[in-house]
Amino acid sequence: MHPTADYLWAVAAVLLWLGIATLARQPLLLEGVDTGARRTLFQTLATLAGATAGLTLTSVSMLINVLGKKAAPGQRELPLEKLTATHRRQIGEVFLFAIPGLGLLVVAALATIVLEGGAPTGLWIPEAVVFVLAFASVLALLRVAWALRRVLAIATA
Repeated sequence: MHPTADYLWAVAAVLLWLGIATLARQPLLLEGVDTGARRTLFQTLATLAGATAGLTLTSVSMLINVLGKKAAPGQRELPLEKLTATHRRQIGEVFLFAIPGLGLLVVAALATIVLEGGAPTGLWIPEAVVFVLAFASVLALLRVAWALRRVLAIATA
């Protein structure tokens, strides 16, 4: 019901990570990780986010067809027809909220690769942005999975 809370939880997680690293006098985030490993991680995050955004967008079009389907005249009402317009909108918003975050994650991960280049140490600020977007995207995708499960439960009731 409150998808923007995903970003608050993600910022809290990254700040906790930064705080622990600072107190332990360790490199922040992935600053001390090998260049090749950092590049591979950010390429993987960009790829996964792009693919998941596409899958989520496809799910939206399928969801529109499912939620818009009406029973033939003379037949009993389909279970999903009983959903109010508000509930239909909330279900759609769950899906549509995840897509921009995933798109931003793709851009941020690729930008981090470019900004860090082949430097022996990473840049913690773009890394922090990537991790906030990654954590928030995971939470958004968990909400999408929950919404799909609920729609399936209603549809098969």
